[in-house]
Order: sequence, then structure tokens, then C-alpha cells
Amino acid sequence: MPENPPPSSDYPPEHHILRDLKMVNERPERGWAISRVPLCPAVLTPSGIARLGVIGVTADAAGALTALIEALPDRIATQDLSYTASGFARQGPLIASCRLVRAGQRLITVAATVADGCGSDDPDQAQPVGQAILSFSLIPNRPGYDDLTPLQDPAMERRELGLAASGFGDASLWDAIGLDVVDAAAGVVQVPKTDYVRNSFGTITGGVMILAAEAAGELAAQEALGAPVAAMSLNYRFLDQTRIGPAQTQTTLIRNDDQRAVAIVRLVDTQRDRHLAGYAVIQFAVL
Repeated sequence: MPENPPPSSDYPPEHHILRDLKMVNERPERGWAISRVPLCPAVLTPSGIARLGVIGVTADAAGALTALIEALPDRIATQDLSYTASGFARQGPLIASCRLVRAGQRLITVAATVADGCGSDDPDQAQPVGQAILSFSLIPNRPGYDDLTPLQDPAMERRELGLAASGFGDASLWDAIGLDVVDAAAGVVQVPKTDYVRNSFGTITGGVMILAAEAAGELAAQEALGAPVAAMSLNYRFLDQTRIGPAQTQTTLIRNDDQRAVAIVRLVDTQRDRHLAGYAVIQFAVL
């Protein structure tokens, strides 16, 4: 099996999904972090609501900033992410305000309120649209991993990831990450492992894996229900890194009526003996 090339020392790279999302991160104090993403057409569904995958990326970023301090001198890797929607974000910015729940010896748990800023970036004035809970496992820090020293101060001022040239332009989010729809009705999509979607370990970032799972489930659910759908809840378990790629989905759909469906999505590393890298259960409802 070929080894992954060592990641560069600058994360995220100049051309990266987190920069094109124009994410803004801050940690007002230890145990509390906030991530914000403006809503543009590229990150919205055809119905005009923020994609579940973008919510996952934003919540994961805030969660990681919260957990990172508690893990030192070790590093963290997202183990699971659960999200339940109470509404939809349409105007933005999308805001994930994350608080520490518990820091154990092997696992750190955080909870994030996800909200629609409705034109304001103040989380206290935002309209809540859902709740997420995430857990992070502790892993040893190793030479060759990206340098996260700039993120290790207990209080971190706002850090804007977007650059002057950042943004999606006329491209869709799926096009930007290189998502290929192999079989829409069967819920089979795949995403290549590129520098654009990598995490600080050099493999596909967890948020992009959630984007792939959402795309697979959404396509299969829409085909089965015959109408546009929205993701209402997500349970995602990160089982391993996608070391080679592309990551490909395998989807099973469960439904009892024509209004709701549950997608069970497995994500495999296609060039690594179809090694199972992620497992998602997503509930969709007809809009």
C-alpha cells in the first residue's frame, strides 16, 4: 500500500474548501469556540437552505477548536458527529457556537448550537436551527503533521480563512470538491482525495465525507420519494481515514411512506480494498 505524502506545514492550503467557504473562526475563551460561514448559492440546496454537509463542516470546525486545547500535547480526530435540525438556515451567516461537555483521558465531547445569523454574526442574536454533539479521540502528535501552534492559545481572536481569491464563483459545492455522481438512484457518489479537501493529516476531511454522505442520501431519497427533500438529522461515525481514495458511497434507503426516508450510507476507500472509512444514518423529509 503506498504511503501518503507528508502534509505541508501550512494548513489549510491556499486553495482549499475551508478558504472557499470563507470560514471565520474564533475561541473567545477556553471551552468555547465559534465558527461562521456565509451562505452563498454554492452551499445551498436547490430549495435555498444550507446543506447538511456545510453544517457538518462548520460544527466540526468549532468542535475541533474547542477540543484542541483539551488534548494538548496530543492531537485530535473527529470520532462521531450527530445533528438534529429544528429549522433551516437560509440567510446566514451559518453560526456554530460550541461548548465543551467533557474532556476525558481518551475522548473529548462537545456540543454545538447551529444557528442562522439572519444578517448578523452575533451568536446571541442568531436564530437556532439545530443542535450537534461531537466526540474527538486523542491521538499522539507525530512529526510531519501540520503545525497547529497558531491555534493553541486558550483564547484565539477571529481568524478569517478566506483569501482575496477565495470563493466558489459559478461552481457548485459538489463540483468544487470533485464529487462524481456514479448512480443517483442507488445513492452512489465518489470524491477524490486531493489537496483541496484534505485535513491536517493529509486525508479527506471529515466535513467532505459528510458532504458525500449527504449527496448520496439526498439523491437516492429524491428518486424514491419523487420530490425535493431536506436532511433533518444525521448520525455519522468516522471509522478510519481515507488514505488513498476516492471515497465512494454505498446507500441503503428505508421508507414507510412518501414523506420521509432514512438513508444508511457507507463510505469506502475504493483503492484500499474498499476499506470502510465512514458510516452515516441520515433522515430526509419531503419539503
